[in-house]
Amino acid sequence: MGLSYECEPIFRRLETHFCNQIEFRYIMCGLVRDVSDFMTQDELSCTPDEGIKRYNKRLASIYKREEAISDMPINMEDFHLFDTKHRSSFPLNIAYEAAKLAEPAKADLFLYNLRYATIVETRQTTRSDELLKVVRKTGIDEEAFTQHYNNGSALSLFEKDKEYASSLGIYSLSFIFEKADQSILATR
Repeated sequence: MGLSYECEPIFRRLETHFCNQIEFRYIMCGLVRDVSDFMTQDELSCTPDEGIKRYNKRLASIYKREEAISDMPINMEDFHLFDTKHRSSFPLNIAYEAAKLAEPAKADLFLYNLRYATIVETRQTTRSDELLKVVRKTGIDEEAFTQHYNNGSALSLFEKDKEYASSLGIYSLSFIFEKADQSILATR
């Protein structure tokens, strides 16, 4: 989430420079299946609640150090993306897929708003009520979004994205540049 948010100025420069010659397509890879996959031994040795709080604090410090990458504002005060009931970033990925299904023309704006809500406003966007706030802010039909989010259609698209990324060996922020029959994979 952080690095993709920090890439926004690059995306906008490319979009402006190449005008109608470039198309962006976002592939959701589901970085955090379960927060414990990224927790240190020290964090895992605590109670789940305390361990996740420590992880959030460590993740916040990583995001804050990355602020200089793009000069995009990053606010990490009271950052609490994960808790014992919200241990995965998958809901954010599924939400983007639901936005694409509900209103394709607004999906990329939804993704930007979702990143902003997470990184700048430090909202716990792993929660469904926070996702719906982003849906409303973006002007996406809430009923259509909710239907796709809950009926498995968005999950199905997310699973296809994960399979595609896995087939390319992508497990981190990556870019695929395609032109005619040529493609280049750039990973971090």
